[in-house]
Order: sequence, then C-alpha cells, then structure tokens
Amino acid sequence: MALQLGKAIGRGARRSLSVSGIVALVLMICYQVLFVGSFNAVIVDTLPSEVRSGDAGIGFALPLSTEVAAGVAVVALLLGIGIFLVTARLLARDLSDLSSLPGNLFTRRLGRAFLSALVVSVVLGVAIPIGFAFLLVPGLFLAVSLQFAVFAVAVEDTGPIEAFRRSWGLASGNRWRLLALVVLFGVIGAIGGAVGSVFAFVSPSAGQLASLVINSVLVILMYGIIADSFVQLRGGSASATSSLA
Repeated sequence: MALQLGKAIGRGARRSLSVSGIVALVLMICYQVLFVGSFNAVIVDTLPSEVRSGDAGIGFALPLSTEVAAGVAVVALLLGIGIFLVTARLLARDLSDLSSLPGNLFTRRLGRAFLSALVVSVVLGVAIPIGFAFLLVPGLFLAVSLQFAVFAVAVEDTGPIEAFRRSWGLASGNRWRLLALVVLFGVIGAIGGAVGSVFAFVSPSAGQLASLVINSVLVILMYGIIADSFVQLRGGSASATSSLA
C-alpha cells in the first residue's frame, strides 16, 4: 500500500489536536519537565560551589538532593517510555474515537508492552546514532525503516523482534515517502529549537522551559503524523486490536 503523505500530514495534525492529542501533550510536558528538572539538579550539584552560586547556564533544576534527583530522573525516564506507548495507542485510533479516553489504552498488557518498548528504545537509541556516525545514509535508512516499531508494540502487542520486522515490512515500498517525513520532522524540530532559544535571552531557565513545551508540541504532532501513516499502511486502526484487552 502506498502512503499518502498529504493525508498523513493533514489527518496527523487532526489527531494531535484532538482530546487524545491534548492529553498526550500534557503527559509529555510533565514527563519532560520532571526528567530535565531532576537531571539538571544532578548536574548542578556536581558543579563547584562558586559556579553553582552564579549563572551556570544549566537551566531550571528541581530543588532535590543529588541522590533523590538521580532516582527521580531514572523513574521519569522509564515513565517516558510508558507515555510514548500510551500516546501511540491514543493517536492510532479512528479519528472519530479520538475524543474518548478508554481506560484499557492506559492499562492493556502494559507490563509486557513496557518491557518490549524498553528493548526497542535501547536498540534504536544505539543503532540509529551508530548509523549516523559512520555514514548519513545508514542512519536515515534505519530511522525510516524502524519508526513504526513502538507503534507495533503499543497497538499490536508485539514483542521487540516482531516489532522491528513489522515496522520494516510496513516501510517497504514507502521509504522515500517516509524519508520525506523524517526530513520534515528535522526541519520542524530545528525551527522549534530556534524559537525556544529566543527565550534563553530572558534566562536559561525560561529558555529551557519554553524549549520543553515547544518540543512536546512538536513530538505530539510528529506522533500524530506517524500514527496516521501507521494506520494507512496497516490498513486499519487500533480498534482492530482493542478486542485483545
């Protein structure tokens, strides 16, 4: 099946602006603020006292001890995987269903899905940067071919290996179109980063908080577009698998 880019972008934006998209956005902002704030707290506590007392340019930091902040950062990072799973489930439904928030989308086989998504995230976090480090083309090829892996885990309840196979199969025959989406996401991300950096002139904390909010909006927009692409290429929606609950 050929991916229709125009529909994916248009309907993806509608998915992102739906009730489900807004809920996912709030969760994404909370996760990013919690993770970055606790991570910054760890960084700040490792700085010399004379640097810490001045403007180190770190950004905002939660008022936590180093040990507590490190624990919170780890928990937040793991929480983020769950949020990405739920976001995929919320946005990969029929457009008419996006105003509802069924509880099973937040709980269905969550433990198994979390472990599978954790493996997928680690593999992607290693493989794609390595591909970019050696040559641009391998990195792009992997990013294009494996971008549906998390959706396969979240929506179709697959394991990590099957998720990679599923994503590879869905991308087959559509890699140039999907590459166009990856490039689009890169351009949007760069613009969002530039806008967020403007707030850094006010203060590092304001700049970082603004960047987090903008980045969260862009992530949900990108997830909406990928969700619609996923739905198109699999020839259905998440409703087909909701009966597994």
